[in-house]
Amino acid sequence: MVKKRIRTEKFNFKCKTENIPLTRRQLKNLLNYRIPCLCCGREMLHPDKYLELLDKEELKGNAKSAVSILEPFEKIMFPVEKQVFNMLKCLSEKYPDKNFQQLLKIRKQSHELALVRIQSIIFNKISFYRRILPAKESRQIRNLIIKTNDIIFDPEPLKPFSRRIFIGKIKKIVKNIENKKLQNEIIEIARRLPRSGDEVCAFVVKNARKRPEVIALNLLHPSVGTFEHILPKSLKGPNNSLNFALECSYCNNSRHHYPITLQIEENPYMPQNAQLQADKLISLYRKKNIGNKEYIENLKEVLFNLSYEQIDLDLSKLYL
Repeated sequence: MVKKRIRTEKFNFKCKTENIPLTRRQLKNLLNYRIPCLCCGREMLHPDKYLELLDKEELKGNAKSAVSILEPFEKIMFPVEKQVFNMLKCLSEKYPDKNFQQLLKIRKQSHELALVRIQSIIFNKISFYRRILPAKESRQIRNLIIKTNDIIFDPEPLKPFSRRIFIGKIKKIVKNIENKKLQNEIIEIARRLPRSGDEVCAFVVKNARKRPEVIALNLLHPSVGTFEHILPKSLKGPNNSLNFALECSYCNNSRHHYPITLQIEENPYMPQNAQLQADKLISLYRKKNIGNKEYIENLKEVLFNLSYEQIDLDLSKLYL
C-alpha cells in the first residue's frame, strides 16, 4: 500500500504523573482475559505465558513433544504461523524423531524456490525504473540487483538475503531523486518483498537455520500482547498507561514510529477493532471490577485526538 501522507501528531497529555490510571502490572494483568488487539482485533497471548515456554526443554527435542506443548495456543496463532504449525504437525507424524529445525529443512528447498520466484518479480519491477532514473541511480540499482540475484540464486550463499538491508540500500540510492513520487514508488515496491509473517515460504526459509526451540517460539511471538505507545516515544509520547494501548507484537512491530493515522490506512478495520477492545475493557470493569474507568476514558480521548477523529470509541455501556 502506498503511504499517502504522514501527519505530525500533536497532543498534550494533561494528566499529572500521580493521576496515571493504571500501573504497568495492572495493565498487563488485563491480558489474562482474552483482550483483543487494538489494531487487528486478534486475541493476544499473555507475555508471562510466552516467557514460561522459554524454559520448556521439550521444544528443543522431537517435534511430537514440541507440537503437544504448542497445540493449546494454535487458535491464537497468526495465519502464516498456523499454516507452518500444521505443516510441522503433519511432518511430525511421518518423522516423529526429528525436531522442528530438521523438519523445516526437509521442506526448505521447495519453499526457497517459491520465495525466489516472488522476489524475482519484485526485483524486475524495481529494475524497470532504471529507464527513467538519472544515470547514477540507474547504475546503482543495476549493481544492487545483480548482487542480490547472486545471493538468492546461490543455494548456499555466504550471507543470506536480508529484506531489511535491501530496503535500506534502496532508500539510500533513491534519497536524492527530486521526483518524490517516483522515490516513494520504488521504496514501496521494495517493501512488497515477502516477510516471514506474510508468506509461508519466507517463514520456512528464514527459520530453517534457527534452533528448534526458537522456531517454536516464533510461531507464537506475533500473538504476544504488548504495550503500544499510541503517541510514539520518538514524538515524545509518555512512557506510562496514559499513552499505552494493548496490541499484539505483530501490529506493534509493524507500526514502528509512524503516526496512528498511517496505521489506520494500512489497517482499515482498526477503528472497529479498537471498539472491540473498549467493549471488552468495559465488560471487565463493570462485571468483575477489573481495570479502570479513567484508563478507558483516557484511551478514548487519546485515540480520538491522535487519529484525527477516525477512532471515536462508544463508551455508553461504561455508564449504564
